[in-house]
Amino acid sequence: MTEPNTSVPGTEAPSAKAPGATLRLGFARGIAPSKWADRWGKVQPAIPLELVPLDLAFGGPKHPESCDVVIERAAPGQRPAGSSEAETSPLPSRHAIRLYTEAIALVVDLGHNLAKRESVTLQQLASVTLLDHPDHSPEWPAAEPWQDPAWMPKDAAAALELVAAGSGAILLPQPLARHITDKHQHAVLRVSAPLAGSTVWASWAVARDAADVQQLIGVMRGRTARSSRPAAVSDGAAEPKPRVAQQKPAKKPVLKANSRGAQLAAAREKIERAKAEKRKAARRKRR
Repeated sequence: MTEPNTSVPGTEAPSAKAPGATLRLGFARGIAPSKWADRWGKVQPAIPLELVPLDLAFGGPKHPESCDVVIERAAPGQRPAGSSEAETSPLPSRHAIRLYTEAIALVVDLGHNLAKRESVTLQQLASVTLLDHPDHSPEWPAAEPWQDPAWMPKDAAAALELVAAGSGAILLPQPLARHITDKHQHAVLRVSAPLAGSTVWASWAVARDAADVQQLIGVMRGRTARSSRPAAVSDGAAEPKPRVAQQKPAKKPVLKANSRGAQLAAAREKIERAKAEKRKAARRKRR
């Protein structure tokens, strides 16, 4: 989609914060925003960037206005709430760009027979009892249903307690799994099969679509101060790569007369001339 920079009819015009005011960047668990913070400090050192950790695995905060931009995780095939025209509201309340897709991991207890492996295949995954939990995506292999729905753990952290007790295993986005598991109780194994991954998005309110937020979004997309802003870039699409100047062939070094290098070069040229003469002679004989 085109990076938006216009307000929705009926709302206040997007406005930037006062000069020097801090921008707040919220991020979900398992997401590392430090690389963007470092880039921002180089591009716009005059505006401080405050990193706000959110105690969330999926989705955005209940009060998204507390952050200027939120880096949130969405289930496979989903978008941040309020960012799609398919929402109940007539127009989206938030803009969103897709940053990247996360791999999926299997979490087992340390006593499991797969615990010492680094990854698992679909065939191996089929032999594991998967526990159902609220963050288990329908796009993944089916989890074992609970006889009583009330028994389902309320979140991934509660599901990990059951995993540690040897009740089964769960699937989670790999960065999230590495962030919330206990290395003394769990083993995290990358799923080598092409499972649908969770997606990480940057989202911000339509009412905050001002120049300072747009500059931060540009930094997160990899643009620099010298980069031109593209007229239209679709969600998650990579921006055009900068053109790399072609290197000119290196000039041959000038050799001093009667030097060892000059003598070797002359000998090589004599050999090449002799070979060329032999090839010419062979062609004349064939005629």
